[in-house]
Amino acid sequence: MSRVVFESPSARARVDRAAEWLGGRREPHVTIVAASIDAAAEVARTAIARSNGLRASLGWQRTTLGALAASLARTELARLGLVPASALALEALCARVVHNHGDTLGRLAPIRERPGLPRALARTLGELRLARAEKIADPTLARLLAAYEAELEATKLADRARTLAIATEVARGRTGLAPASAALLLLDVPLRSRAERELVEALVEKAPAALAVIPTGDERALELASAALDVTKREEHVPDATEGPLAQLWSGLFGATAAEGTRVPDEAVTVLSAPGESRECVEIARLVLAEAAESRTPLDRMAVLLRAPRYGAHVVEAFRRAKIPVYFARGTTRPDPSGRAFLALLACAAEQLSARRFSEYLSLGEVPDEGKDGAPPPALPRADRVAAPDDETLHALVGAGAAEERPEQPDEALLSEPQAPPVAEEDQGAAFGTLRTPRHWERLLVEAAVIGEAGRWRSRLAGLAAKLADDIEAYDKKDETALADGLRRELAALEALRRFALPLVDDLAALPRSATWGEWIEKLGALASRALRRPDRVLAVLGELEPMSKVANIDISEVRLVLEPRLSQLRIPELGRRYGKVFVATTDEARGLAFDVVFVPGLAEKIFPQKVVEDPLLLDAAREKLSPDLPTNKDRTDDERLALRLAVGAAKRRVVLSYPRLDVEQARPRTPSFYGLEVLRVAEGQLGDFEHLAEKAASTAEARIGWPAPAKREDAIDEAEYDLALLKNVLEKPENEVNGEGRYLVDANPHLSRALRFRWMRWDPKALRPSDGLVNPPPEALAAIHEHATDKRSFSPTALQNFAACPYRFLLSAVHKLAPREEPAAIEDMDPLTKGSLVHEVQYRLLTRLRDDGLLPMTADTLEAARERLDAILPEVAGEYRERLHPAIGRVWDDSITGIGADLREWLRRMLEDSDWTPVHFELSFGLKDPRAQDVKSTDEPVRLDIGLRLRGSIDLVERRKDGALRATDHKTGKIKAKKDETVIGGGEILQPVLYALTLERMFPDSKVVDGVLYYCTSAGNFEKVEVPLNDNARASAHMVAKTVSDALVKGFLPTAPNIEKKGYSACTWCDFKDVCGPYEEIRTKKKPQAPLKVLAELRKKK
Repeated sequence: MSRVVFESPSARARVDRAAEWLGGRREPHVTIVAASIDAAAEVARTAIARSNGLRASLGWQRTTLGALAASLARTELARLGLVPASALALEALCARVVHNHGDTLGRLAPIRERPGLPRALARTLGELRLARAEKIADPTLARLLAAYEAELEATKLADRARTLAIATEVARGRTGLAPASAALLLLDVPLRSRAERELVEALVEKAPAALAVIPTGDERALELASAALDVTKREEHVPDATEGPLAQLWSGLFGATAAEGTRVPDEAVTVLSAPGESRECVEIARLVLAEAAESRTPLDRMAVLLRAPRYGAHVVEAFRRAKIPVYFARGTTRPDPSGRAFLALLACAAEQLSARRFSEYLSLGEVPDEGKDGAPPPALPRADRVAAPDDETLHALVGAGAAEERPEQPDEALLSEPQAPPVAEEDQGAAFGTLRTPRHWERLLVEAAVIGEAGRWRSRLAGLAAKLADDIEAYDKKDETALADGLRRELAALEALRRFALPLVDDLAALPRSATWGEWIEKLGALASRALRRPDRVLAVLGELEPMSKVANIDISEVRLVLEPRLSQLRIPELGRRYGKVFVATTDEARGLAFDVVFVPGLAEKIFPQKVVEDPLLLDAAREKLSPDLPTNKDRTDDERLALRLAVGAAKRRVVLSYPRLDVEQARPRTPSFYGLEVLRVAEGQLGDFEHLAEKAASTAEARIGWPAPAKREDAIDEAEYDLALLKNVLEKPENEVNGEGRYLVDANPHLSRALRFRWMRWDPKALRPSDGLVNPPPEALAAIHEHATDKRSFSPTALQNFAACPYRFLLSAVHKLAPREEPAAIEDMDPLTKGSLVHEVQYRLLTRLRDDGLLPMTADTLEAARERLDAILPEVAGEYRERLHPAIGRVWDDSITGIGADLREWLRRMLEDSDWTPVHFELSFGLKDPRAQDVKSTDEPVRLDIGLRLRGSIDLVERRKDGALRATDHKTGKIKAKKDETVIGGGEILQPVLYALTLERMFPDSKVVDGVLYYCTSAGNFEKVEVPLNDNARASAHMVAKTVSDALVKGFLPTAPNIEKKGYSACTWCDFKDVCGPYEEIRTKKKPQAPLKVLAELRKKK
């Protein structure tokens, strides 16, 4: 019986030798065990192709060692009631072991709570079992291994070592899949453990012939294969120059000396560098295109072999841009919507039922169809919550490339379109995985101020529903049909949201604060089956955690820590065959495959080679004493070197090595790997330094960090690079030599044309243009803006004040109705807006009660009674605000309320000093169409002023003097901005005193209005009153404001012109629209012509 081991550094030579042996087999059955199914299929095709049609692959079993072991052990595992365990399940089992043996952990006791300990322990114990290690000297590790094995038996789980052991027994008994007469081919199988060697030994025992093909440098696999096969012949292949230009490189890597006087052709070894991993992959894509065009190399004869899997995303993006078809051996990853939706729910529970997190869940399109009552479907029974393991778990169980055939079509479960629901969409709250009107529920959650526990969800949503119902009734009484119908639609959307959301919120609130993993798995499984349209993957991951069921004291943060890495990303298997596509894989996945050209990215320190460290739980010194089959740092270093040998050996004609010069994420330079120097040492016959490596790389590609395009436009991989390369060339030429070379850009790309023209117009100092806001609008826009003229619609004083600060801000806020997005969140401090709103509410309720109780005007005798009412009203209003805003820090809120109370008492006391004036109207509104108007004199219609304005708003306080004269008071709770005895309109930015006084004249034509007052009614404003008499100057100033705004609307002239004449800040400093305009408006607008803004400048000068 022939037992041969063939060793070669060349993948092509190894595949040829295996194909030659395979073609000569006459046995009816041959088992081809390769590192991957792709490799096994490749050698079979090669053997058949070389037989000139005389051979077929009938009877040839193509498999991997892991898949073969699983196949052999399947029946016996079922008989014993054992289930193969995934990596996550084994980590869970180790977590249970650590938890159960916390008192006997010895030296590991200080790190028992660290989340990385179960993972490290699973790795170490797995290696010990694969090595069949006995008599462990470390008592702690020995106890943990015994406990681990006991847990495996108790939970009926089979780890890889147990599966290999059972498969070995089956193979020796010849009751497995492979017949006794099957010849055995081992193609680049990465044998690493004693358990694997014993399985191969059992497979070889009755095989009529066996061949093991091993890559040079894989000393561990060579040793184990030689022992397993009991070889009768060992063949060591030394490539010569006739086999290709890389023969010297294959043989010389990591050798003692370089061959003198010999040199690998420059075109066979290429080194390049780029600023960052992403740009590095772009340069690789560029070379792939050049190789295919110039050398006519088929795409499937090229490969990109990775040492760091994180490069995969960069390769996907670069090759997508270059329109190069690629084949990923392990498939690609993409965000998993169902997993992320479930993680959003867990985040919602962890963040005290955060409405923002719940909105995130709703937006991910994984909402299930609701039941007839509008609620989520009921949770599946425990017995029905079963899901098959995903591809990633199967890969961990049986090894790389386990599947016999890859599907030609995508998995319908992954890519199928949602089916139309049996109920009409307009009758559903949810359809196709998301609520029908996301903008409605998001706004409703904000309006309801849903912050906090489940009780607040119910009370706030119920409160909003009651408010909407009251508003509908009030509008119906006023015959405001359109407004009432709009609120009815709003109420219907709110009811749909309540029916669907509240049951899930209750489920989230019912999650335990701390529990065993078993309780968590039960609760989370029920939640997933109820809250997700496709819960299978979540249920599969939870199923893997079953061995951890008894581990106690697990809180939700630990649950999220375990689940997030597995649920956030989904691995999508590659479809179809690899032919006609560039092959992308790790170096281990490329075993047994040969290519003409191979690209090896990432030759930088800690990427390739990766950092080699000892196992912290079982150091190398202890490993060497325990078993020669346990890997040590020497073996790990050899594996890193082997990875380079495999990558270089996979190439027949050319190898391209690359490295990133920069770590873009951390903004620091990267050090090239010494592996690059080693390759150049062998290729050039002498050892150079890193400067030589950099010079070599620079001669290949001129990748610049500041300009992501090649030096020559002909080398561009897509349109964007082509355009940038051309522009760089044009910009470097003298202006007189440029003759319209870039003209095609503005013709071919309307978006670029618009962007360039827009940028030029924004920074053009010669004129104001449409890029500067609303300037010279087309007729359609002008007609639209005319609908907002001052004689056709109403404005509030606050909106008009925005005009003086910046006309464009006025346009965005008053015309386009833009505003910052609101998100419900617990406040940490009371902001000025909240403080002002609360103070105004207290003042309104207090003054109303004082009037109703006959305590106005106030006297010294009634002051104490007024204070008692204030002391009753303030806690009432503060409680309502506290319920709505849910402050995060109660003490800070209470201190703010205490300060407000002190200010209001002083405000109340000072009312006595103004005994000539009596409060008569409070929150007098006009034009607001408030369904519950605050004052009996309020009106739904705006007030038309003689100056040409239609005004809407609400006057905080109207007071009547003893002689019947009126004045309007606007309460302010901030610092003083107006100047006493100077301010009239404050440059157009303080309009309430004058405009409210004019409004009172129209609303009370029989009364004389003397002035308007800004009352800074808190200690922040020193209780200062700024009175603005309603005289001719005030009327003229108000008319100037109205005319300026009216003319701007008629002309359609509302440019970006922020007021920058203020000390230390400008109108842009706290503007809500900085994201719209950009950060340089103060600088840019200073350079614009000021003549068209003369009227605005005059308005701003008006005190």
